[in-house]
Amino acid sequence: MVFAQSADVVTSILDAEEVTYGQICYISAVHQNFVEDDASFEEAMKALVSTGQISENIAADKAVTMAELSAIYLQMWPEVKGGLMYTITKGAPRYAFKKLKSDGILSEKTDPSKKVSGADAMNILTSCMIEYGTSDEGMDMEWEVE
Repeated sequence: MVFAQSADVVTSILDAEEVTYGQICYISAVHQNFVEDDASFEEAMKALVSTGQISENIAADKAVTMAELSAIYLQMWPEVKGGLMYTITKGAPRYAFKKLKSDGILSEKTDPSKKVSGADAMNILTSCMIEYGTSDEGMDMEWEVE
């Protein structure tokens, strides 16, 4: 999953009742090799601001919604094509959220404004890595159904 990332950071994310922008930006920035795994949440956010992936007016401790999480995660795989509105809006959270729903990563009943728990954030990340990831990410394994 998030092999190179600090175990302490991953543990703090898993334990979070509501994940923050800093935590999710850290996952994204490390995955995209914008920062090292010992970077702070603020450094990760600055990296995503500098690449135009997030706005600079967001606090690192702000809780993330499902739609916002969807937008940050989908930018980790720029080759993923969304619908027309996703393309026109350059990956707006609303349309990134719809993309994850249409790909079956999020349930049809998921509320885009719902705050995301750490466990849910990591489960969604794993689903995204399986759906969109490459063998370089270690996601080429075959699943055995019993």
